[in-house]
Amino acid sequence: MPELTGRVLYPGDPGWDDARRGFAIWADFDANQPKVIVFCQCAADASNAVRWATANSVPIRIRCGRHNYQGYSSLAKDGIIIDVSEMDSVQVNRNSLVATVGAGLDMLQFYEALGESGFAVPGATGPSVGLAGLTLGSGFGPTSRKWGLTCDHLVDVEIVDANGDIIHANEQTNPDLFWACKGGGGGNFGVVTAFTFRVNPVGNVAVFSLGWEYDQLYPVAEAWMNWAPVVEDSMTASLMMLANNPKNAAMLTSSARPITLYGQFTPDSDQDLTRLSTVLGPMLATGPTSVQIQVLPYLIATRVLLGVDPSSPTWRLVTHSDTEVFKSTSSFAYQLFDADTLKIVKKHLDDVPTLSGPPTEPSMIQFLPGGGLPSRIDPQATAAYPRKAKFVVQYNAYWNAPEDGAKNIAWIEGFRNALLPYTKGAYVNYNDSTLTNYLEDYYGPNLPRLVAVKKQYDPNNVFNFQQSIPTSL
Repeated sequence: MPELTGRVLYPGDPGWDDARRGFAIWADFDANQPKVIVFCQCAADASNAVRWATANSVPIRIRCGRHNYQGYSSLAKDGIIIDVSEMDSVQVNRNSLVATVGAGLDMLQFYEALGESGFAVPGATGPSVGLAGLTLGSGFGPTSRKWGLTCDHLVDVEIVDANGDIIHANEQTNPDLFWACKGGGGGNFGVVTAFTFRVNPVGNVAVFSLGWEYDQLYPVAEAWMNWAPVVEDSMTASLMMLANNPKNAAMLTSSARPITLYGQFTPDSDQDLTRLSTVLGPMLATGPTSVQIQVLPYLIATRVLLGVDPSSPTWRLVTHSDTEVFKSTSSFAYQLFDADTLKIVKKHLDDVPTLSGPPTEPSMIQFLPGGGLPSRIDPQATAAYPRKAKFVVQYNAYWNAPEDGAKNIAWIEGFRNALLPYTKGAYVNYNDSTLTNYLEDYYGPNLPRLVAVKKQYDPNNVFNFQQSIPTSL
């Protein structure tokens, strides 16, 4: 019988209660407790865990940052959680411009480790987002329009397969599996224990935030749509629109503008930084009521975007302290919204439910820009198919009081459904349990090939969870 190795926790062990929970604190972790949690220290620990699980016929959940929006990575009733978060090694080769990193890094660790060497790979804007989940689901962020998706930088993936074997996937070895790991979603094909990325040298950048009052929604959104997806690749700018309920706003301590443009300008040279006002020109022309621009070294700018203290990024001593009660979903816009569609957006922002207690932050919708380098890559070249989308629509509802949950979930589902005539699909890293056709939404035309890869590498469906890729359609 295989034995478990690594840092192994059982019910009742010190730290067990925290270890079995994830980011989505509303998920029912109590009713879905695992038998055991293994915090892997090396690939062999993950291999032993997979072999132990198959020998004992228990379900497997694979976890990195605990940031799964539905809590799936921590919901392992009578099973095993294979957690790679303590595999955080980083090796940067300056000559070949590649970095080999442990799969357990979160965004803050990833940015810090590469940034200290003067390099970068596109990543997310949440400090505790796990690198593994982000990459396997494609991954985008403030530099993705310039350099590509996170998965586009992959050179090699070290992965424990369904047999417990430690294998590699790259362009030469297991190329189909490598293709699937670039957008096919986390937890479907094995336990990833290390990534090798191509890295980009980076210097000074500009981070910015522009704000408007709510009555400017129509002209600002129209200006953004005609600018953000087609502006030069060095510019990534997202538009956030807060739900318009004064009663909810009165409960919040935040003084954020109802409409905010935020992002990063990553030019090729310091000389190009002087062009920022020109590049931002179409948005500045709409008359923002607040403008904040900072020119900073890339690593410091990243800390600003992640919301950490730029002078002390080690503030986050409690790794999983950013838990929230929320519901998030998404869709892709392949055409710009016309005036009537923007009216639908505004109607739903106006109709957000009144809360009985203060949320952690205001409910909102975000437009996240497409275009740039990812859009010039064939959608079939990787498993990440929605490369031609003009922008991603992300819908977020927040609350704290339990009685506010059902109405907020209904609101966010209604919002997404109202825009489905003008959007399609969904981003796998914003997974949503309410999607009725989630496989088609997440993977589009690449689904049949992903199923074929799943059948080849995991024919017995060892790696399965609530929205995993099946071995057949």
